[in-house]
Amino acid sequence: MAEELATRTKEAIYGLVEEETGRKLGELTIVTEVVEIAPGSIKVRFTPLSAYSPTAVDLGRRIREAAGKVEGVTTTVVECDGHMQDELVNTLVNHPKAP
Repeated sequence: MAEELATRTKEAIYGLVEEETGRKLGELTIVTEVVEIAPGSIKVRFTPLSAYSPTAVDLGRRIREAAGKVEGVTTTVVECDGHMQDELVNTLVNHPKAP
């Protein structure tokens, strides 16, 4: 069951378009992990195309939003890995008031 939710979440995320290239995330290798860490809780890890990517926060928020729309997902944590300011990106993406 956990794999099913992670698979459906991955499919939803892979349909998003990466703004810098115009390509779908499923065509790129930037989403490195999608797992269910607890019932209904999804963790997504991504690596932006550049360590200096100006769109990392926006992309992380869009990933979080897409994952949150999947039936059965109650919470989503998105982790950026490989950006010069990973900690800041992660804070902005996962902040309770982040869209």
